[in-house]
Amino acid sequence: MSDFVEDGQITNAHFTYSLNPDYRNLCQGDVLEVTSDLRNVMNEVHPYFDNDQYKYFIVLTQSCDLYRRDGKHCKSSYITLAAVRTFDSFFERVLIDNHYLEIKNGIRLLDVKNSTKVYQLIERVFNNTEPEYFFLYKEPLLRFNESMVAYLKVSVALKADLHYDTCISAKRIELADEFKAKLGWLVGNIYSRVGTKDWDGILGSDQKALMIKNEIESRCLCAKKEQIKELKKEIDSQGLQLDEAKERLNSIHVKTTYEKVIDAVSDALSTTGKHIKKEDRDKVLNDIKSRSVLKLLLKDDF
Repeated sequence: MSDFVEDGQITNAHFTYSLNPDYRNLCQGDVLEVTSDLRNVMNEVHPYFDNDQYKYFIVLTQSCDLYRRDGKHCKSSYITLAAVRTFDSFFERVLIDNHYLEIKNGIRLLDVKNSTKVYQLIERVFNNTEPEYFFLYKEPLLRFNESMVAYLKVSVALKADLHYDTCISAKRIELADEFKAKLGWLVGNIYSRVGTKDWDGILGSDQKALMIKNEIESRCLCAKKEQIKELKKEIDSQGLQLDEAKERLNSIHVKTTYEKVIDAVSDALSTTGKHIKKEDRDKVLNDIKSRSVLKLLLKDDF
C-alpha cells in the first residue's frame, strides 16, 4: 500500500481519483510512477521510454482483463501502458503544432487573437473531451504535485506474467470509476458520451474561466500581434529574459481600432478640410471622440 494512504482510505482527493484504491489489482486508468524496477523493465524491453521525461505511465488495459481471480494470474497476456508527460510540455507542443504559439529566446509568445482558441483547447483537455489525450489534474494529497497529460496513442505493452507485480508496486493513483469509463471510451474510440463529473460541477463558470486563464498566462506572454512583433525585435537585439520581456511588453503601446479611426478622421479633417477654421475642425473632432457609441462599435474584438 502506498505510504500516502492512511488506513486504506484517501480523503478529499480531486474528483478524478478513487478514494478507495485497490493495491492488489491493476485497473484501467491506474497511474504508475516510474520506480527503479519499472525503469529497469523499460530499459530492457522499451528503451525509448527509459527517459527522464517519462515519470509516469497510465494503464490502458481494461480492468476486467487485469483482475487476478486466482490471486496470481489475470486474463490479459499484456499490460498496455500509455506515456504520461507534464501538462507544461503538452501545452507548449500542442500550441506550437497548431501555430498558436511561438518561442523566442525561451519565451512563449501568444497572439491575443488566438487566446479564445487556446482557451477552448485547454478547456477540452481539462474536461477530457480532446481526442488522444487524458488529463490528470495535480493532487498534492497523493504526492502528485504537477498536472499531467497521458498520450493515449503513445503506448507500450509489458508481459503480464513477468511484469504485473512490478506495475502493482509502481501504482500510485487509481481513477474513480466514472473516469475509468471515460478513459475506456477515449481508448476504444466509442462515439457516445460518458457522463462524468467535470469542472462546471465543482467551480462556477467565472472561477473555471479564471483557472484556465491563469494556466495559459502562467506559461506564456499573451499580447497583440503588433506588440509581439516589436517585442521579438527587442528580444533579438537585447537578449531579453522572461521578466525583462514582461516588463517591456507592458510599455509597448499598440493603437486600438478606435484610436486608428480617430487618427484617420483627424488626418482627413486636416487635409481635405483646410477651408474650415482650425477651432471648428477641433470641435468636430472632439464631438466625434465624445460619442460613446463609436467607442463601443470600434472596440477591438479578441
